[in-house]
Amino acid sequence: MMIQIPTLMDWLATLPPEVVTAAQGYVVAMILLAIILLLNRWQGLGVGNKLIVGTIRGTIQIILMALILVEIFALEDMIIIFAVLLFMATFAAYTVRGNLDYIPGVFRTSLPGVIVGGVGVMLLVTFLGIIQQRGEFIIPMGGMVIGNSMGMTSLILDRMWSNAQKQRALMETALALGATPLQATELTIREAIRSGMLPNLNRYASLGIVSIPGLMSGMIIGGANPVAAAFYQVIIFIMIFLATVVCGIIVSRLFLREMFNDRYQLTVPPPTE
Repeated sequence: MMIQIPTLMDWLATLPPEVVTAAQGYVVAMILLAIILLLNRWQGLGVGNKLIVGTIRGTIQIILMALILVEIFALEDMIIIFAVLLFMATFAAYTVRGNLDYIPGVFRTSLPGVIVGGVGVMLLVTFLGIIQQRGEFIIPMGGMVIGNSMGMTSLILDRMWSNAQKQRALMETALALGATPLQATELTIREAIRSGMLPNLNRYASLGIVSIPGLMSGMIIGGANPVAAAFYQVIIFIMIFLATVVCGIIVSRLFLREMFNDRYQLTVPPPTE
C-alpha cells in the first residue's frame, strides 16, 4: 500500500479563499517593490538592501504572528493575550536599542516606558470596557499603541542625546547655575514629545476627509459597519495619544540617568567629527 504525500497544490487547496486572494495580491505587489528599487538605484538613496531584507523579514515575521494569533484568538485567554502584548513591547524596546546602538542604556530605558505606556493603556481600556475583551480587538489595537510608543521612544532618546552633544556648553552652564538635569533638558523633552505626536495629530485633524486610517480601513475590509469602525478609529487615536505621552514622560525621565551622573554632571560625550 503506497503512502500518498500531499503535494503543494493539495496544500494550497486547503487554504481559505481570502488567504489565496491576499497571497496573489502580495505576489503582484512585488512589482511595486521593484519600481521602488529602481527609483532607489536611480536616485542613489542607498536603501535597496534594507528594503529587500525588510520585506523578506517583515513578511516572515507577520505571517508567523498571524498563525500564532489564530490560535490565541481561539483561546480567548486574557492572560495569554496580554502576555503577547508584553512580548511585543519587549521586542519594541529591543528594536529601539538596535536602531540607536550608539546610545548607551537604550533597552533598560525604553522597556519600562513602552510597557507602561503601551500595555498599560491596553489594560486600562480593557478594564473600563472601552474595547471588547477579545483577542481580535486587543492585540491589533495593542500593536498600534505599542508601535507608536516605540516611535516616540526612539525620537525622544535620539533628540535628547543629539541635543546634549550639540548644546553641551549650554546645558553645563544651566547645571552650573543650579538647574537640575530635568530642568536643563525640559525644553528638549517637550519638543520631542510634541514632534512625536505631530504626525498623528495631523491625521487626527484630517480624519475621514483626507484619509481613512488603518484600523477603520481594516475593519471595513473585514466587513464591519463603517460607523462602528469610525468610532473605533477615534478610540485608537485617543489611546495612541495617551500611550505616547505617558511613554515619552517615563522614557525621558529614565534616560536622564544615562546622561548625567549622581553629581549632576553631563556624561554625554561630545560629537565625533
